[in-house]
Amino acid sequence: MKPRKFSMVFKVILFQVVFLLLHYLYEWVPNGITAVFSGIDESVYQHLKIGFFSYLLVALIEYLWLRKGLEAPKRFLVSRLFTCVYYPWVMMVFFLVSPLIFIKIESIPGEIIFANVALLLTTTFSLIVERHVEKAEPTRGFTAVLAALFLIALVQFVVFTNRLPWFDIFARPAGW
Repeated sequence: MKPRKFSMVFKVILFQVVFLLLHYLYEWVPNGITAVFSGIDESVYQHLKIGFFSYLLVALIEYLWLRKGLEAPKRFLVSRLFTCVYYPWVMMVFFLVSPLIFIKIESIPGEIIFANVALLLTTTFSLIVERHVEKAEPTRGFTAVLAALFLIALVQFVVFTNRLPWFDIFARPAGW
C-alpha cells in the first residue's frame, strides 16, 4: 500500500510547527549549528531564512513519507525545490502588507498575530503554486535555474547569518 500524499491543511500545519520550532531553536540551544538554520534575531531576513529552512525540512519529511510511492519523483523534487526558492519571496510580500495597511503595529501581540496570519497565507499560496508546478514536466533549463537559485539562496542564508550584507534595501543611498 502506497502512502497517501500530505493534504494541504496537514502540510500548512506541519510547516507552522516546524517554523515555530526553528524560530526558537537558537534561543533554546544557542550555538553555531542552530544559528545556521534557526533565527538568531527578529529581523525580517532571519524570518525569511527560517521560512527557507522550514520548508526544506517539511519537503524532506514529505519525501521520506512518500518516496516509495512517488509516481513522478522528478516532478515532486523540482516542485519542492521551486517552493523552497519561491517561499521567502512570497513571505516578504505578505510581511510587507503590515506596513502597507497599518504603517506600524503598536502592540507585540498584534505583530505576532499578523506574522502568523502572513505565514499561514504564505504557506497556503505557496503550496497552491507548488501543486500547479508539480503537474508540469520540468525541463533541463528550469531544473538548472532552480538548482542554481536554491544553491545561491542556501549559501546566502548560511553566510549572512554571521556576516550581514552592507546594504539596506530600504535605505536611501547617500547623496540622493
